[in-house]
Amino acid sequence: MLSARGARWAKTDFAHGEQDIYCAAKNPEGTVSFENAENNDFDKLCCTYGEGFTGTFRLRNAMARHLNAHFKPVQNIDADQITFAAGVTDLNEACALITCDAARHDAIMLGGPVYGSFYRDLTMRTGITLEYVPIGDANQFLPACVTAFDAGFEAAKARGINIKALLICNPHNPLGQCYPRETLVGLLHLCASKGIHLISDEIYALSVYSRYDREPEKFTSIRAIDPAGIIDPNQVHVLYGMSKDFTASGMRLGCIISQNQDFTKATRAVCRFSSPSQFSMHLAAKLLEDQIFVLQFIEKSHRLLLQNRLLAEDLLARASINYHQEGNAGFFIWLDLSTHLPLSEVGGDGWAAERLLSKRLEQSGVIMPTGEEYHAPNPGKFRILFSVEENTLKEGIKRISRVLART
Repeated sequence: MLSARGARWAKTDFAHGEQDIYCAAKNPEGTVSFENAENNDFDKLCCTYGEGFTGTFRLRNAMARHLNAHFKPVQNIDADQITFAAGVTDLNEACALITCDAARHDAIMLGGPVYGSFYRDLTMRTGITLEYVPIGDANQFLPACVTAFDAGFEAAKARGINIKALLICNPHNPLGQCYPRETLVGLLHLCASKGIHLISDEIYALSVYSRYDREPEKFTSIRAIDPAGIIDPNQVHVLYGMSKDFTASGMRLGCIISQNQDFTKATRAVCRFSSPSQFSMHLAAKLLEDQIFVLQFIEKSHRLLLQNRLLAEDLLARASINYHQEGNAGFFIWLDLSTHLPLSEVGGDGWAAERLLSKRLEQSGVIMPTGEEYHAPNPGKFRILFSVEENTLKEGIKRISRVLART
């Protein structure tokens, strides 16, 4: 199930976990290590290599308890299943390296539209390709998407492309929706039948806020579904981190949760090149251990996200700007500016028109990711961020409105 390099890396030795190090006062029978070139004459709480490169036991244990409390896994997640690196971006790349061999024309499958930077994360240094299945805005979360992915898998196979993993974003970026349990079960069945990995990016898991004007969607982790009779748990992996739910992107802390021991060993071997800071791990452990604070923080975050989402919707409605109205997760709204594309100026080329409109928005002081960057099936889509200061949001939509008025 692993790439050739992933299988090799799974056999690599690495430092990981609690160290049985000699201390005259606390551990007189411990190992005296002269291995790492460190100056331990000074305070060494966060200034040494510590327990290795991929997460202290304290942090992994705190994260396991956090995930068990909020993700509701069928089987409890333990610290040994968790590997940390300096951000989920690096772990995206690790997943590509460990599951795919470029020389064998291996690829990862995704549904479009989807987070645009997956392309850079997964391909820049790995040499693999990505297979985008144009599912669209409306059908992305319906059980029918399984049929679309199945067709995409077979179409790629017919072209000599070997799909090794399906990557989903749940909650979704940029649509802000959650995959229903029924759809997740269907995707698990699909991955089992094709013999491929399912990687679920759940970085926005706790950024799902309730709405009072309609039935809110609820987040279901892939680990909350019993794999018995569906799929080998070794094929299922979850990505999570501190950057979104805890607004702590500067911590550079992401983790991958997997029950596949070889996958985990390979991840830890390669992630020695992207080890998180001991300071960041110490801070994150303290934060996650205080679940009373975490609950209060999440409650406040949900309140502010809803407040800003409703403000953004009101401003967009006043400006007669169309947008994807479903969803109650994440920090963004998917705009539909297709009726404002300057098609006549580019010979009717929709994607060229989208690029021209994006350039005009940027010249007017507004930068937004485009549908082309996010592999949308049709041109004219843009992602706007609403988790900004109120004045910033108002000014941004005002500038967008002025540009659209001239098209």
